[in-house]
Amino acid sequence: MLLLKWKEKSELLKKEYRELRTQYFWNEKKFVAVLFFGKSNPSQVYVKLKKKYSEEIWFDFLVFWQWEVWFENEYPGLVEYQKKEYSNKNEVIELINKLNDDERCVWIICQLPLTKELKPYQKEICDTITPLKDMDWLWDKLQEWSFEWKIEFLPATPQAIISLWNAYNLWDFEWKIISVIWQSDIVWRPISRYLQLKWADVFTFDIRNTPEEIMSQTQKSDIIISCTWALHLIDDKFINKKKNQILIDVWYWFLNWKSTWDIDFEKIENKVYAISPVPGWIGPMTVASLFGNIFTIWWQKDTIKKLSQ
Repeated sequence: MLLLKWKEKSELLKKEYRELRTQYFWNEKKFVAVLFFGKSNPSQVYVKLKKKYSEEIWFDFLVFWQWEVWFENEYPGLVEYQKKEYSNKNEVIELINKLNDDERCVWIICQLPLTKELKPYQKEICDTITPLKDMDWLWDKLQEWSFEWKIEFLPATPQAIISLWNAYNLWDFEWKIISVIWQSDIVWRPISRYLQLKWADVFTFDIRNTPEEIMSQTQKSDIIISCTWALHLIDDKFINKKKNQILIDVWYWFLNWKSTWDIDFEKIENKVYAISPVPGWIGPMTVASLFGNIFTIWWQKDTIKKLSQ
């Protein structure tokens, strides 16, 4: 059985991104801007992962509303925005417009969830980010262009799945039967659309489907992608006996201080051709894919500008 390791492959991408950083931006000062107004612990962990990766591929990482002394010397024009506590949408939109116009800024992250004061305006805030700096795929038009195949762009988690797949040189998707079990729109819609464009037969399921309905299709599938946040949803009853299937797990949990996922690894082990994530979960590859999108957008910037007019 082949173990598909997210973390190992995400590390390999760093060298490629450093080379692209040098190729496209040479010695220019560039930064990632993070609008982090909440105090969510999971979000703090995710922001730290992004910060570490950003600095390792030579992008500065500016978190707004969490001031750091070094900003004052490196980015004096942004200090007043960086120190401010953002309590209304107009202040946030003013900040985003400032960052939209700043050529040093390559990516604006609106870290969700927003505070309760800002949450009612989440769509308006996210739509203010220029598509040239929206690596999180929050802007409606960016999603529309992607689905219409006017640009080639996937949000981080679907891109992480494809990056992992390509890193292991797995099968071509053409005519493969693929089951996608989902909870989040930002995962299942783009990954399903991408796979359909690669001529795969894609079947999608959600919480409205019974386990029996899902099982009847997954047993016939070549590939199973699970992103439900349902602990150990997928066990050996969901697979066939041919040991020829590939299972991609897109979520993780902690149970009794041990990492665990949608897929019950102990019941699936040695009964499929390949499985992820063991060891290492999707987080590192998702972060890597987010930073890869900086260059994906850069390659298509002229097309995006034309579509934006």
